[in-house]
Amino acid sequence: MTKTELDNDVKFLLTGSSTGTIDFSAADITACENRHYDKITSLIMRVDGRFEFDDNNLTTLPIGTTDLISGQADYTISASDFLEILRVEIKNPSGNGVLLKPISYEDKKGVAMTEWAKTAGTPHSYDKVGNSIILYPTPNYNSTAGLKVYFKRNVSYFIATDTTKEPGFNPQYHRLLSMGAASDYCISNGLTNKLTILSNEITKMETALMEFYSQRNKDDPPKMTLYHEDYGSDIYEGERSVDWHSD
Repeated sequence: MTKTELDNDVKFLLTGSSTGTIDFSAADITACENRHYDKITSLIMRVDGRFEFDDNNLTTLPIGTTDLISGQADYTISASDFLEILRVEIKNPSGNGVLLKPISYEDKKGVAMTEWAKTAGTPHSYDKVGNSIILYPTPNYNSTAGLKVYFKRNVSYFIATDTTKEPGFNPQYHRLLSMGAASDYCISNGLTNKLTILSNEITKMETALMEFYSQRNKDDPPKMTLYHEDYGSDIYEGERSVDWHSD
């Protein structure tokens, strides 16, 4: 559904006609649609697994690079763009890629962070603190585009003047945006009966959406690992599933 079709569907859901007249401005409809866009994205990202979701409207990969600076450990990230960090890599002094290990203050209890990995060199670990990625140890060399971050990011929102733009997720579930906007109108105007109907339909469609995105990686066979359980003297073996630039 295009933005125009979504807006018309909001009118249809509230008045019974896609050309119906209602006191719901284009700006307010768009704001409501974008709020539900956020909600849908969060639902998808909860279940997308190994086939990571990214808005279809975005034309670059969700991979950011910046220069690695000698003596600089702290690299700021944009909270509006980086919703979730998936992995961090650096180039070593030879220009080869190195995957960094994520750490946390919790991993270093009893150790002063200023004393851990204090000698500058080639980073091997990183911590996420607020809007920063902190490298350990601090790099002692410069590298152009030497820090690379793979991440999940925000969507490409609608503006009120959009007409042909479509939501960047599976078209089968686009109507969640128009139903969501219509339900917001019902809340603000006390239309309880219509709100109940819309809420039930939204719940059913959200369930189907999450089921779809949780099963997209069927080409990726599950990995099996051995584990042991101790039942007294017996051991049982079984199986268990187990300035940034976008590239």
